[in-house]
Amino acid sequence: MGKSLLFFFKSQRFWLSGPATLLVSLLFMLAMAVWFPPGVGNVNNIILPLVLLPLIWAILFFYTYLTTNMRKAQWLLVALFVVNSAILTFKFLG
Repeated sequence: MGKSLLFFFKSQRFWLSGPATLLVSLLFMLAMAVWFPPGVGNVNNIILPLVLLPLIWAILFFYTYLTTNMRKAQWLLVALFVVNSAILTFKFLG
């Protein structure tokens, strides 16, 4: 049991499907508040990212966990991270 658990924590799939997916989905939610239109009551850009966070996380989690091509999943998360980081950077710095 101990050896298989250690192997699981060393695997790339664990780190990509766990902490990396959570980080990217939270960053996606934060950037969504910037580019999503505010709507009539000026709360759509706040409420919808909060409501859609579990869906975004689930899609990314199941894709990274069930894929056979880990490189493609890794590059997808990197691309989402870079794009959403750029959106937030341009919003707050200029």
